[in-house]
Amino acid sequence: MKNEITKEESKKAMERGTFFGFVPHRLEIKGFPELYHFPFNVLFMSYGIKDGKQVSGSALYEPDFHTYNKDGHLSFMRYHNIYGGDCYLMIAYDEKNERYIGEKFVNGKMVGMAECDSDWHKFFAHLTIIGLAKGERCMFKDFEEKPAENQE
Repeated sequence: MKNEITKEESKKAMERGTFFGFVPHRLEIKGFPELYHFPFNVLFMSYGIKDGKQVSGSALYEPDFHTYNKDGHLSFMRYHNIYGGDCYLMIAYDEKNERYIGEKFVNGKMVGMAECDSDWHKFFAHLTIIGLAKGERCMFKDFEEKPAENQE
């Protein structure tokens, strides 16, 4: 497995609360078995402080089926951020070597990458643990306050 995030970047991500990896469902579309190696969607999430409140930010990426391509044993597809901007993923599967490769781009710059053997869960856990990147379009949600009886 190869991950392009340095140990220092990983430590900083953990300090800011980015520690959730998400494993998506596979695309299972009748008549299109070639899409089985691709996810239904991909979710990234981070926690932070905004205007003095603890918030979570999430960005959801959906497949752009028009970008699906197969070149020899390598198939790949682009995923776009539903919140817009120049934010996208490139997901590839190498059938010959049974490997997944994922790259995340924000504003034209690669901000993260994961590469793994054919272990679906491990690959997407490593890809999504990257969390959100600076400039990435996302949706913020405030954490709800705890009920009064649970507060100390």
